[in-house]
Amino acid sequence: MNTEKKTIPVREEAYTDEVKEMALCPPAPAPETEDPEAPYMASDMYQRIVALINNFESDLPDTMQAGGRLVSAGDITFSIQDIGYWDPNMIVFYGELSDGSTVELVQHLSQLNLLLVAVPRQDDIQKPRRVIGFTQKAEPDIIHDAQD
Repeated sequence: MNTEKKTIPVREEAYTDEVKEMALCPPAPAPETEDPEAPYMASDMYQRIVALINNFESDLPDTMQAGGRLVSAGDITFSIQDIGYWDPNMIVFYGELSDGSTVELVQHLSQLNLLLVAVPRQDDIQKPRRVIGFTQKAEPDIIHDAQD
């Protein structure tokens, strides 16, 4: 039995240096004050996902936008309108199904598996496509906000 692993080459021109740095490189070593058990924060993954989605959309016509396909959830496809996160380990995708229904996908980092697909835009295509991650804000802390 041949156990040699084969590597699929990545098109170098498909990623800008910024996207390679954010999405394809390992995170910088954590300072000693950080929890060594949590080297990957949701905010770090958020930045990587935003860079990958924006890179994916850069090659799409203005009539299309990034969508996500969740194969593990019955092959559901939705347009990705925005992304958020809750540190240390939750990513939230905000979007819309093809019938206009609003969806929010709350995903733990350990379960994150998203297939990016091109879907038709449902908004005014005369306006520029909204850039995912433009605001780059964390989700509100529901527990903290409930105590105020």
